[in-house]
Amino acid sequence: MSDLNLGPSQQSSPLKGILIAVVVLAAVAVGVFYLGPHRTAEITIPKTHLYAAHTTSKSLPGAPHIVGQLAESENDLYVVATLNIKNNLPIPIYLDNVTATYTSPEDTVLDARAPSATDLSRLEEIFPALSPLMPTPLPLSEGIPAKSTVQGTVLLHFPGLTEQTWKEHKSITLTLNYIHQSPQTIPIP
Repeated sequence: MSDLNLGPSQQSSPLKGILIAVVVLAAVAVGVFYLGPHRTAEITIPKTHLYAAHTTSKSLPGAPHIVGQLAESENDLYVVATLNIKNNLPIPIYLDNVTATYTSPEDTVLDARAPSATDLSRLEEIFPALSPLMPTPLPLSEGIPAKSTVQGTVLLHFPGLTEQTWKEHKSITLTLNYIHQSPQTIPIP
């Protein structure tokens, strides 16, 4: 005959299962951190070209000439940067836009944004000397396939700058803004 046990039943403690789950989750987290890519993409700028445009106008087209009005002149600096973008992720990445920030020695900040494809074609019509500097524009609307490298050029317009003021900069940075990832900023040489 079996013994009659009227006391509480022996149950195993849930602490052992919880401890095993914590150890497994910690191992997965460490593996993801050390084995996963630390940056969305590796970006390099192998070369940059400068195109300085100086425009002088006496009056607006169709406007009456005002005696004594001085001619107006405008300096514009167009920077063509060649980018190599290596996607480190196992999924495609998509660029939203490319921006740049110029900081002068006096800490004046000037921002620029890469033009859309339509605006880019208009700028190449206005300034034909830009076309040879941009053989393969970076396709902003297309994604960069997983684990691949893309090379292309971006045009950045800095109104009011000259080549001399560009060379006297305090810092110049380029920022790639992605649609689903954090932006990346690198210095322009």
